[in-house]
Amino acid sequence: MSAVSTVLHYAAPLTPGSPDDDWCVDALSRPPEVILNFRMVPHETTVEDLRDSAERPTLDTMGFERVTAPTTADQRGLAENSAPALERYRGETAELLTSVTGADAVEFFDATLRRQDAAPSGATPHQAPHLRVHVDQSPNSARERAARHGGKDRRFGRFQIVNIWRPLMEPVRNYPLALCDYRSLDPSSDLVATRLKFPEWLKDRESYSVKHNPRHRWHYWRSLSPDEVVLFKCYDSASRSLALAADGADGAGGTGRPESADVAGLCPHTAFYDAKGPSLGHLRTSLEMRAVLFYD
Repeated sequence: MSAVSTVLHYAAPLTPGSPDDDWCVDALSRPPEVILNFRMVPHETTVEDLRDSAERPTLDTMGFERVTAPTTADQRGLAENSAPALERYRGETAELLTSVTGADAVEFFDATLRRQDAAPSGATPHQAPHLRVHVDQSPNSARERAARHGGKDRRFGRFQIVNIWRPLMEPVRNYPLALCDYRSLDPSSDLVATRLKFPEWLKDRESYSVKHNPRHRWHYWRSLSPDEVVLFKCYDSASRSLALAADGADGAGGTGRPESADVAGLCPHTAFYDAKGPSLGHLRTSLEMRAVLFYD
């Protein structure tokens, strides 16, 4: 298995040792500036390449997986936010999700296009790859999403929020997606609920920031192509270890570690810069969509 040594940006309190309370990402007070009331700290990290590995991550074991699933949607149309292309893509992606997971219903609620085009001037577009280790949902925002998109009459025994991440038009040349193995995470101490002070129409009110832990195991697939899609969990209501951590309860043996029958609850992730890859030109265009998956 090959690997990349790179810098990942974790979160930390403004003052070392201070409490992890009321962390906030503020995109409203001084737009377009984004204000954090916590620090971003770079950590040199090894990210293992799974391309030629015998290891086969799954959503329930590690919190993410790769699927070969060519799209029939117009990829240039997707990159231009074409409504017909997005409608077609949602339809085929819903079929993919139900096939992979066995979910009984799929409701999409988000679509974000990211580009990284590095010109000699160093100019980058506004929606560049996100270089901060994070989790898209907290349990609070996940439950709000389920209530909002499930409807008042829906009854379900389990729900998940899954991010569907696909390169568009060309393989990823740099700024790939790194994913953290949930089994290496301590949910009770590594995750900090973080308020999102965003415009009302923009996504959710709360996510998780992630503090550094040297036990974290990071992975990626080099040169992901548009025929491949990465699925990763933002939340799973069936995860016992995540529920214990979110409730402030002591995990198995006081460690917060999942038991053998548990499933991955979420997946910390981030884009990263590969210093051995190209640094100029068209480096990445990708589409990520989030969906609530319901199980009757």
